[in-house]
Amino acid sequence: MMAKMTPNVTDMIPIARACLEGGADGISAINTVKSICNLDLNKKIGLPIVNGKSSISGYSGKAVKPIALRFIQQLRTGIKDLEISGIGGIETWEDAAEFILLGAKTLQVTTAIMQYGYRIVEDLCNGLSHYLDDQGLDSLDELVGLANKNIIPCEELDRSYIIYPKVVSEKCVGCGRCYISCFDGGHQAISWNVESRRPEINENKCVGCHLCATVCPVSAIEKGNLQFKQGTKPHKVSL
Repeated sequence: MMAKMTPNVTDMIPIARACLEGGADGISAINTVKSICNLDLNKKIGLPIVNGKSSISGYSGKAVKPIALRFIQQLRTGIKDLEISGIGGIETWEDAAEFILLGAKTLQVTTAIMQYGYRIVEDLCNGLSHYLDDQGLDSLDELVGLANKNIIPCEELDRSYIIYPKVVSEKCVGCGRCYISCFDGGHQAISWNVESRRPEINENKCVGCHLCATVCPVSAIEKGNLQFKQGTKPHKVSL
């Protein structure tokens, strides 16, 4: 028996431990996220409408995947040897691989089946099979939990260096999104060359947040120069 965990809590670990003490063999995570997805702006009623009213209900599908991955990571690292069945937004083999890498030994798919039918399971199996070949592995068991050790508390992240963004002119289409995003939501570290319609990065202002790379529609901004912060001894950095 696997106890299915709600994500509508701050910490899932005490609840999971209580389920195990009560006889559960493992944990399924996650259930749906309590939500009001949208409203009818004319009727002023949430959707879906049932006889003129609506309700807070469970939200599932692709949008809840990041929440599911967070809880699975915490469960896997918080409870030793926990059997986890991963649920929440699995649509592609890449999604499935992410759940497995964070510690899920089995997977469950519902919303994607409703959208695309049972054939999606064949796609998942086929994609995972090719991924195993690419990784030189024989079994999915070899993937379980491999990513857990690489997820650490944010206060432990190495913040001793900055990687400046670099504009690849050959890829740039001159849309200006990087300039606008940095100016309005960043550190005003990008100037705009009107004649060439190309961004120019000012490393004296840049903090290496890479917001510009995130909003670039053609991946024309890559990782550039690495600089250690003042007072930091240079050391090996994995990019």
